[in-house]
Amino acid sequence: MKRFMSRMVLAAAVSGGAWAAILGCTYAIAESPIPVSPSSIFPSADGVMQGYTLPNTEYKISFPTMGVVREVKVKEGDIVQKGQILMIQDDREEQAELKVLEFDAASTKPIKAAEAERDLAKVKADWAKKLQAAGGQNDREVAETDAQLKIAEIKLEQAIQEREQYKLKRDKQKTHIERMTITAPEEGMVFSIRNDVGSNVDPTRESIVIVQNSTLKIEVQVPALASTQIKVTDKLKVSYDRKSWVDAEVSMLSPKADAGSGMRMVQLKLANPSAAPAGLQIFVDLREKLATAAN
Repeated sequence: MKRFMSRMVLAAAVSGGAWAAILGCTYAIAESPIPVSPSSIFPSADGVMQGYTLPNTEYKISFPTMGVVREVKVKEGDIVQKGQILMIQDDREEQAELKVLEFDAASTKPIKAAEAERDLAKVKADWAKKLQAAGGQNDREVAETDAQLKIAEIKLEQAIQEREQYKLKRDKQKTHIERMTITAPEEGMVFSIRNDVGSNVDPTRESIVIVQNSTLKIEVQVPALASTQIKVTDKLKVSYDRKSWVDAEVSMLSPKADAGSGMRMVQLKLANPSAAPAGLQIFVDLREKLATAAN
């Protein structure tokens, strides 16, 4: 019985806080007398954090429609220039259709034929009116020739509209054929090729990936308190080997820190004249920011 009562007392003591909350009681929690030290806001022993590099831009390029790849003009690792042709779909059928549309758009024969019919109908209508005035035609015959003239004028308008429609269809087909060729959006390097010659294209998946490494991105996780001392456009020292240090510019701070780890992501821009590959580990010197945060 004593053991049971002891357990009840212990349980009551442990759950006191919960019952106090239910009953509306409040507790005063004393502030910690331990001063904030650099190590408590910055877990790195020497104030240097480790991040990694990313491509400045990664272009995942896909064809807009299904088809078969006819030609691949580059290989993985190639340096490409903006506008350079990378991959072409088999467009022979589309090219043949374009020739038909170009022929129809260029032809003026339907319009000329409609103009001739209109002119003939006008002559007949005018002649019928002259005969009527001389007493040689009745009202019915004049009305018929007038109606034939109106029909001829409508046919001429229709022929002109059809030619304009052929021009629009021709231009649409040209655009469709242009989109069957993939070109480089910017200067960069071919990272991966997903479609070989003769393979079927899936518009929902990229056919080729181009990365641009002239400038690299750096992502590093920084303790949230220390990150409050950093702002966009700040210059921070970075190094691959902790020996040679260069400046990188802060380009973005995550709008939200991770409450669980107490860390916040910071992104920097680093010039890359040596064409170093992305994906390498890199060190970011935050000792100055750490000292400011500690004070």
